[in-house]
Amino acid sequence: MKRVLFLLAALAYAGFGSAQSIEADTLPTLPPHVYCEITAHHLPTHRDNGVLFDFGQKTEVLKYNYLTDAAGNRLLFNSGIEALNYMVCRGWELVQAYTSGEENSLTHYLLREDLLFRHSFRIFGV
Repeated sequence: MKRVLFLLAALAYAGFGSAQSIEADTLPTLPPHVYCEITAHHLPTHRDNGVLFDFGQKTEVLKYNYLTDAAGNRLLFNSGIEALNYMVCRGWELVQAYTSGEENSLTHYLLREDLLFRHSFRIFGV
């Protein structure tokens, strides 16, 4: 008898409890844009082209973000403007440019890509 009462009490308690519900408006959505920063040194060295890309991903210490082709070979750019033109031709938009460093030797280009635009090409197969 005690077991039956205990079982009924447990079922009643479980029935009054409810699982967590998430409202549709509180679900995270994709951001409308993704961003990239190109950092270009005004005077490339003999062993480096001086153009780095930052897509906001974690990298290892002393490992830099370079663009590569389909075979994995690093793409080399003669200047930051050449890298900027390369990205703009691929659908990225220039948001802001500024300089920093000693004697303003670094130029930063902030770019963004419209995710909706990118996904519309994938959906329609363009």
